[in-house]
Amino acid sequence: MADKTKVLLSTFGPLHLIKSAEYLSKYVDIEVVQGWIPQWWNKWLIGIASKIIGRDLSKSFGKRIPKALDGRNHSIAVPEFYLWGGKRLGINDIEVKAAEMFGRMTKSYLKNQDVFHVRSGSGQGGAIAKARAKGMKIIVDHSIAHPAFMDKSLRNEFEKNGVGFNMGTDSHFWQLVLKDCEEANRLVVNSYFVRDTFVEAGYDKDKIDVVYLGVREDFQSLKKSYDTDKVFRILYTGSFGFRKGGEYLLKAMEELDKIGFNYELNIVGGYSPDDVLIGKYKPKHVNFIGQVPQDDLKGYLATSDCYLFPSLCEGCAQSGMEALTAGLPVIATYESGLPITDGETGLLIETANVLAIVEAVKRMASDENLRKTLGIDAAKMMREHYTWDVYAKNMLNIYLNK
Repeated sequence: MADKTKVLLSTFGPLHLIKSAEYLSKYVDIEVVQGWIPQWWNKWLIGIASKIIGRDLSKSFGKRIPKALDGRNHSIAVPEFYLWGGKRLGINDIEVKAAEMFGRMTKSYLKNQDVFHVRSGSGQGGAIAKARAKGMKIIVDHSIAHPAFMDKSLRNEFEKNGVGFNMGTDSHFWQLVLKDCEEANRLVVNSYFVRDTFVEAGYDKDKIDVVYLGVREDFQSLKKSYDTDKVFRILYTGSFGFRKGGEYLLKAMEELDKIGFNYELNIVGGYSPDDVLIGKYKPKHVNFIGQVPQDDLKGYLATSDCYLFPSLCEGCAQSGMEALTAGLPVIATYESGLPITDGETGLLIETANVLAIVEAVKRMASDENLRKTLGIDAAKMMREHYTWDVYAKNMLNIYLNK
């Protein structure tokens, strides 16, 4: 029996890659390096870190230590503490400095692996250079649109509301991210939308692989009934803000108020009560729920009538993937990154278009057969093509064949 492919997966900020590694461990000999993994003797530091960051970190740290990676999950803690402290002290370009420190400290884990799978922004400080010198295949994992696209589509959205924007090509951190992407043998992105933004910016299309992430199996087909009562229940999940199309979402609800449309919009996910959008727009039937546990989220997915996600720029919204998996009929932009075929597995709307949102909601509310068809077909698509096991097999193919 042939030896398994040896992979070192490196991610300063875990995002999806720890879950990725958990499923990849079935097929490859994988080791992971990431930021701080609290141990029994230093968990008390989580409280201090939470105060520095301004949010509770206890749950997110639990996701860093899946049992499948026992003994193969390595902590590089210093850069993360440096990042948190540096932000508190206002050190210039702290994100860049911390990322480069993480890359330098990653080099000691690069030994005799076949593949170096690294999150974009975690490969500098000599990490990618050492992997290349050792003859490894370098796969850079990137999960949001190219900064040139973000410059074009987002900068004005932030600045017109007096909010600073730091996700464009003039950002030193995003320049670091792009350097990783340019030095890859293969660039793996999580949607065709992201791929298109890189091709538009001049990146070689033949070096890009699109691999959608998976969704938990217990989210499959949660939606059982597609009839509605007098109130049409709309659901939005995920963090709320300008990039997510929050302004156009709230404007659309105000338009629905004007025509007397009977709706309720639940926004489930992280938000700030001081968000300028919340103060600026006052639709009548919007509830800001805040973050809820994943098991509680299932109830919203099962009982809502449609899911609305008018994002201006994503990678591929995991919150939307969960809605599709649940069988909740979805209205979203192409920029959401979701694998929707318009009119078959969801409704696609033009970005930054209030009227398009209003008309799509009205159409969805008036047609039970449409809701049912979209929801059931989306759930089937997700069940067959967008599980974590399918994700792992797609990545294995990239490791072995390209």
